[in-house]
Amino acid sequence: MNQRQMNSKHMLDVSLSYLNANSAIWQSVAKIGEVKNQLDAISLAIDNAADEQEQSQVAIGKIKLTLKHTICEKADILNDVVEVFALMNDKPELADKMSDSASDLFKMKNEDSLRRVKQIITAASENQEVLIAGYGLTAEQITDLQADCDHFLELNGQPREYQIKSGMATKSLEELFNETKNLLDNQLDNLMKIFKRRNSSFYNGYLKARMVVDY
Repeated sequence: MNQRQMNSKHMLDVSLSYLNANSAIWQSVAKIGEVKNQLDAISLAIDNAADEQEQSQVAIGKIKLTLKHTICEKADILNDVVEVFALMNDKPELADKMSDSASDLFKMKNEDSLRRVKQIITAASENQEVLIAGYGLTAEQITDLQADCDHFLELNGQPREYQIKSGMATKSLEELFNETKNLLDNQLDNLMKIFKRRNSSFYNGYLKARMVVDY
């Protein structure tokens, strides 16, 4: 949920709690009970939709972490080949650039790690013919690592499957909050006016509970 939705959900919970605490006052008005039951159901549905949205976000984080580990392992194998080539051909600067271990790469921030892996892919690609002929490199190692990097970038921008799942939860939340607003603005608020003079203390307490507080 975004902050606006969280503020609205807090208001809904406070309003429902207020009604629960003062049920003896309004329970003779059956229509209020009907609307409150609908709002109780919507409140539960909002919680469920928010949980689904959060779970999809947590899941994508775990996938990214696993993929990053795989990328770093593959990059370490590739840069070992390039490093040996550099040492054998008196290219100390290149050898130095290829000295990171998988652990070194994994500990870096995502953008720094990916940038370093890109350097490894570039170095391997530029010397691909020699590395394949004499140092045991395969073309698939380069393309495979590049594909993993591309996939990671997609995940970083939220992959299509995540967008769909999270988007469905967001759409559901928007619909639920719209329904909540309709029930509160057009039904419950009007029904509660029954107590505007009959029980002004109760009515004013309801108005206070209905206020959306911005956090």
